[in-house]
Amino acid sequence: MAGSAGHDWTMAGSDLAKWEVAADAAMRKGDRAGAVAQWQRVLTVNAKHPRALNAVGNWYLAQGKAAEAYDHLKRAVASDPGQPALLFNLAMAARAAGHRVEAIAALQDALVVDPYFVQAIFQLAIIYEDSGDARSAAQVYRNFIDTAPPEILEAPQFAEALARARTAIAADNAALETRIMGQAGAASLRATEAANALLGKGKIYVAEPTFLTVPRLPAIPFFDRALTPWIETLEAAASAIAAEAQALMADAGQDAFTPYVANPSGTPLNQWKALDHQRAWGAFFLWKHGVRNDANCAACPATAAALEAMPLVHLDGRAPNAFFSWLDPETKIPPHTGVTNARVTVHLPLIVPPHCGFRVGAETREWEVGNAWVFDDTIEHEAWNDSDAPRLILIFDIWHPMLDADERAFFTHLLGAYDAHYGQRQGLTDTL
Repeated sequence: MAGSAGHDWTMAGSDLAKWEVAADAAMRKGDRAGAVAQWQRVLTVNAKHPRALNAVGNWYLAQGKAAEAYDHLKRAVASDPGQPALLFNLAMAARAAGHRVEAIAALQDALVVDPYFVQAIFQLAIIYEDSGDARSAAQVYRNFIDTAPPEILEAPQFAEALARARTAIAADNAALETRIMGQAGAASLRATEAANALLGKGKIYVAEPTFLTVPRLPAIPFFDRALTPWIETLEAAASAIAAEAQALMADAGQDAFTPYVANPSGTPLNQWKALDHQRAWGAFFLWKHGVRNDANCAACPATAAALEAMPLVHLDGRAPNAFFSWLDPETKIPPHTGVTNARVTVHLPLIVPPHCGFRVGAETREWEVGNAWVFDDTIEHEAWNDSDAPRLILIFDIWHPMLDADERAFFTHLLGAYDAHYGQRQGLTDTL
């Protein structure tokens, strides 16, 4: 009796292997019906065979037999739990059979095992959409786009699905914006920027110095005038400074200016290619890298005197930098960041035709003749002149107003020691 049972098991195992091979061969030939017939034979011997259950369940699903598909795929997952593909297929059958909650649970289980199972992510969002839960769908889409690696976000096969996701996110953001802004009172600039970032309408800009970063300084695009009380002294001299700049332009015109961007040969130009060694963005230096240009200061005595009254940075071979900045008509200074947030930059507009603008981080302003501002140039910024006349402003750098005297002394020592160590000046050469 035992021998007979053993013989029967051996024969069944042999048949099982034969039917599995036959099923795979039929699928390679594109004969899905033939493959399913072989898998059904497998199930007569092993009713818990996960591959057979999966194949037959998917066949029923394709035939529109949702209940039969659900039954087979539920048994497949029970036989081989934790397989993302089986869980996905069960979700599709559960959805077709009207078992929405179970479909969601199966997809969530699949994503626990494989968080970047793209098809499962999108099917989960689609189930939420189809049930009228646009908010949950948008959250699924949003979490995916926020965390997916570039190779998935840039893959052509997902382009259509990603477009659908972004449309859903935009609609949800619009609904959220209505709820936020419709019930909110007046919001400060930073509160508005925070809301815009949350709503996907803008980004948060931070200080990104290319050389020396001072931590714990807030990233403030434009400083409150209360932090720079000397600015009124500067503005009081604006008319005299503008007269000197206009006289300079009348006498020598653009020839008085040197290219502001003048990279050494072999330097990668990147965004500076159009401006490198061009007077389209020109500078008339009164101070350059800590050296006073006596001839230029003598030509503009009111400007030189006004600068002497400012809290300029004084670092041997580095600062201050102070100059008239010429920007040609129809010229753009591309987005970039400065070298250190230990110092900030001052603009005093002198000649400003219409259609000129300046952006620091998320905030865009227009220059107004005689009205100065102070900004952190380690936050991404750009400038443009879309007019048919040149723009001219006075630019110089000062210590960051939130550094105290001891910190300024320390950074003066730090940079001096740095230069002495390397025997040359490195970094901290640019202003806007």
